[in-house]
Amino acid sequence: MKILVAYDGSTAAQAAVDEVIGRPWPPDSEVRLVTVVEPQLAATPAMEVYGALYEKVRAALREEAYKKIQKALEKFKSRPDLETSYELREGGVKQSLLTAIREWGADLVVAGHATNGIARFFLGSVCHALVTSAPCNVEVVKTHHT
Repeated sequence: MKILVAYDGSTAAQAAVDEVIGRPWPPDSEVRLVTVVEPQLAATPAMEVYGALYEKVRAALREEAYKKIQKALEKFKSRPDLETSYELREGGVKQSLLTAIREWGADLVVAGHATNGIARFFLGSVCHALVTSAPCNVEVVKTHHT
């Protein structure tokens, strides 16, 4: 079974990781954590002037995402029966995740969903896109933080 975890380093995403780690899976199951780094600036003529700065910011965001995903992968050491991998993508979160799901051929997507405040608004729209557009089953793991 191929299990893709939508991972952004948030508490909700960590709940999704914990759910996958805590559950029995068929032999030879694979887990792939996918993180999407969104571009912070739109391409404009000013990009020529600020291109070097933009690249530094972009590299810093990728490095931060890489560190978070490596920390999450460490938790899977308790599950040597699961083959793990990761992927860092750039672009819009919804479309990038849906493309990763299709390209990898995921059988199941697991995503976290915060149930409070502004996080619910943003994570909810990603979860909604996954549930309505993914070509496989999607499990949404709720977190209850105030």
